[in-house]
Amino acid sequence: MLKISKILFFLLVVFSMISLASAAKKSKWQSLLEKNNVPQTFWQKYLPKVSRGEYRKAVKEYQNAQSSGSGENGSGDSSDDIKIIEGKYPLPVSSGKIAREQHLWLKSNQSASSHYEMTNTSNSCRNGMAGGYGAFGPLDKGDKSEEKYYVTMRWGYADWIEPESELGGDTSKSATSLTLDDAGDFAKSGYVKIEDEYIRYSSKSGDKLKGLKRGYKSSKGSHEKNKNVRQVYRYKGGQWERATRSLRANSDKKDWYKKKKVLVTNERNGEKVVASILESGPAIWTNRVGGLSSEAFEAIDAKNNENCTFQYVDEDTKLGEVD
Repeated sequence: MLKISKILFFLLVVFSMISLASAAKKSKWQSLLEKNNVPQTFWQKYLPKVSRGEYRKAVKEYQNAQSSGSGENGSGDSSDDIKIIEGKYPLPVSSGKIAREQHLWLKSNQSASSHYEMTNTSNSCRNGMAGGYGAFGPLDKGDKSEEKYYVTMRWGYADWIEPESELGGDTSKSATSLTLDDAGDFAKSGYVKIEDEYIRYSSKSGDKLKGLKRGYKSSKGSHEKNKNVRQVYRYKGGQWERATRSLRANSDKKDWYKKKKVLVTNERNGEKVVASILESGPAIWTNRVGGLSSEAFEAIDAKNNENCTFQYVDEDTKLGEVD
């Protein structure tokens, strides 16, 4: 009996030691908080194990405390301070699906590491560079707050289309050019799809596409007059993406849209962020109406393809999360 008691006592001690070691083990999110120098006072209450959601809450609380109301550092106005206005030109939509966008350059050919260092980007928002200044660039170092909180849409300064037409005549497998009913909206060079065949063309003259590479990542085919011809963008991840083009752009309208401020509200949780107009998109084929910079996306705890609402706000409104 004494021997059994000793064994039970030994097992109890071992179990307690394992439990303590497990409790002391840091979660991935606690490690990120420490790496980003978020004081423990903001996440002590979540111990012994900080979750992803608790990490976000701690970061938001820390940013709010740091900024003391400064939109540039992550906290904008309160909801009561927001003044909704009518813009000279309407927003493309009042609500719809969004996704997370990448970072824009703040200097020529900026690398991701250089950008993150310049803007003090948190690890959770380090999702790569878009490779340019955005549709309204160039930007500079003084545009840090705008780049941190920006919104994309297919703004009303241009016609946004995904070009398509019909074949003007029968086309054989060996044809070296294509004649369309109307090639006016097609790019000067690029790719098209006819039935199951993808074709690369190097030039355009009137309604004729020339310099063909037939059966591009597909099989060559013969096509009858009036078959649909669609412009495509690129072959990626085993599938083709449609090409969205901006045509007949109005420079005065484009200048007006630049850096106007938009209140974005996550319909799922009611969280809000004020973002600046710095970029256009996304492609029509994504079935989304817009996107948010990584920081703005995180500020409203958003998920790709969920619905948000959009409203113009007064230009004096601070950028960033709305309290």
